[in-house]
Amino acid sequence: MSNLIWPSARSPDDSGSARFGRAIHWMGVILAAALLITAAGFVAGGWAVPLAARLALVALAVAVIARAVRYILARE
Repeated sequence: MSNLIWPSARSPDDSGSARFGRAIHWMGVILAAALLITAAGFVAGGWAVPLAARLALVALAVAVIARAVRYILARE
């Protein structure tokens, strides 16, 4: 699971597509974290709990898709 956020080995490829894949991955992780913080705020406030659950699922999907983009573009 830690490989989702921090890949175990960085490829020696430093091409434009590799850098783009890494950038997309980290932007996706930041977006996923923001969505999770927002969902936690909704739950702590006691309202919009179903929305918070959907936001958490969307955050997970964003993180997985961003990781997949990094895997494809950077081969990591």
